[in-house]
Amino acid sequence: MRHIKGQEQESTCDEGVICPQVKFIKCPIRTSLGVLGRKWTILIIRDIGFLKINRFNRLLESIQGLTPRVLSMRLKELEKEDFIECIEDKGSSMMVQWKLTTKGKDTLPILMQLTAFGSKWYSDVVFEDKRPRTLKEIFPQPEARKIIMG
Repeated sequence: MRHIKGQEQESTCDEGVICPQVKFIKCPIRTSLGVLGRKWTILIIRDIGFLKINRFNRLLESIQGLTPRVLSMRLKELEKEDFIECIEDKGSSMMVQWKLTTKGKDTLPILMQLTAFGSKWYSDVVFEDKRPRTLKEIFPQPEARKIIMG
């Protein structure tokens, strides 16, 4: 056993255990999944962030099975949690666009890692030829590398 002194308390971790240096009041993974773990949320962020789909109806078209009611709820939640912001068209209050905030953009490396995981471990479902691929094979563009690196 080894002892790691945190800011608030001393904790004991067995060898090989990844032990935080500070005490959490609530698990940060669980907290993050409070919003990001809701159905459709990650796909909405994916489409706004990677595919630059920023209109309500385009989002509905891009995510099969998503209903207008649920999309509206998820967009409101994401806006309330500061992952996205609504940009109203100056000519019409009915025309709005969505874009990622800084917090929303911080999810993109996480989504890239999910892409890497799925491309490696679920290649039989993800790719027609069923061959695993790396992110560099999938996204050779320099702008993608910036996201991959975080």
